[in-house]
Amino acid sequence: MSKIWSKEETLWSFALYGTAVGAGTLFLPIQLGSAGAIVLFITALVAWPLTYWPHKALSQFILSANIAPGTGITGAVNHYYGKKIGNLITGLYFLAFFVVVLIYAVAITNSLAEQVAHRTPMTPGLRALLSLGVVLVLNLIFLMGRQVTIKVMGFLVFPLIACFLFLSLYLIRDWHPEHLTSQMQFSPQTLHQVLDLYSRDGFRF
Repeated sequence: MSKIWSKEETLWSFALYGTAVGAGTLFLPIQLGSAGAIVLFITALVAWPLTYWPHKALSQFILSANIAPGTGITGAVNHYYGKKIGNLITGLYFLAFFVVVLIYAVAITNSLAEQVAHRTPMTPGLRALLSLGVVLVLNLIFLMGRQVTIKVMGFLVFPLIACFLFLSLYLIRDWHPEHLTSQMQFSPQTLHQVLDLYSRDGFRF
């Protein structure tokens, strides 16, 4: 009998957390904090159904399909809609995530370029080689298979989580609990702030 929860599920969970660190753990709370506590609470309430139910529906959609293990969403859409419509949906699914991958590739390249610039002049040719190297390394990791991908993500995420945990505990002394009750007035401006946050950062929940 297989275990209900294994080490692989744990690594995947932490890896998914790591992909949300950018907005969900860093930038979004900062923006919400400046907007006020009531905006924080409303956004949290709205974020729950917008995050949980679509992911649950997608999981049920894939798990209920009569497909071979490991084929994922591509196999599910082919099973339900046929090969032609399935290929179309798969293509749209690819484009949706390809844009995100490009954004992350650009961000990684910019971060590496800043570090390299401290040691050597950053020429257009060197930046092009750096960008190509980033894309090749990322694709190589995925091409090496699921287990290698999980191990790499776990290797990157665990130190990151430890770092954020340390910073969170270290900054407890600088907390200001009185701010939670200082901006509790509800007004039309409150809804405007919530909508503004979702229009700029909601896609990264």
